[in-house]
Amino acid sequence: MIQHLAKQFGCKLLKTEQKKRSIFKELVKTLLLKFGYEIAYLESEEDKVREYEPHHTYATYSPWNVDQPFMEAYEKMKEYTLVDIYRCYELWKLAEQTSKLEEGSIMEVGVWRGGTGALLAKSASLNGIKDKVYLCDTFTGVVKTGEQDSVYSDGEHSDATRDAVEELLFKDFKLDNIQILEGIFPEDTGKEVEDVKFRLCHIDVDVYQSSKDTVDWIWDRMVPGGIIVFDDYGYVRTDGITRHVNEMMADRDKLVFYNLNGHAVIVKL
Repeated sequence: MIQHLAKQFGCKLLKTEQKKRSIFKELVKTLLLKFGYEIAYLESEEDKVREYEPHHTYATYSPWNVDQPFMEAYEKMKEYTLVDIYRCYELWKLAEQTSKLEEGSIMEVGVWRGGTGALLAKSASLNGIKDKVYLCDTFTGVVKTGEQDSVYSDGEHSDATRDAVEELLFKDFKLDNIQILEGIFPEDTGKEVEDVKFRLCHIDVDVYQSSKDTVDWIWDRMVPGGIIVFDDYGYVRTDGITRHVNEMMADRDKLVFYNLNGHAVIVKL
């Protein structure tokens, strides 16, 4: 019955052992979107209300709708990610743009069910990038939450398995340019790629310390012109990511900017 109800709202429910996720909340959010509304999470403190507010753009250019290779890939992976189509398309295009660089692998830290990793690897393959795509995850949920993170706690997003990710990557997408690194990055798995140079890194780890540790490890391994893109920038629930990116804006070796879709981007100068 619940699957039928979800289908009416344009959703598909995936089996999970994680108890914290609320099916009812997700259905309500989807129903509101059908009528042109969305939920905005605001803090109650006065300074937070000023710092966060809903915003909408009037730009209507939607190139993803006419990008057939992207749409074919997106249809395969959209149920395996929490990232919306706008950010997915930006990842797709960033992989394409970094193909202009002479060398460098691609890394994603925070894979969850593999959707965005599949997009990055597919785009890399289509654009002639011969270097490997490394996908790093604990497959046990978020780690390293701390005082910089006001909402998240360790273990969230634990509803993913390596087997399911491998099925998506190797069976559904038939990709051959991926290596999965399982464990806490970089402590457990950084040694496996310590001599690799990178052109693009997607950080989707939700919390401050994990993001900082990733950047600290990978920065000297990024090629000039290489790009780091952070998911969840600007969301109230992931204020640790926003705080970390903002701390780097004064760095002289980084061009740091963000957009309104939930991404922040750093280009290595």
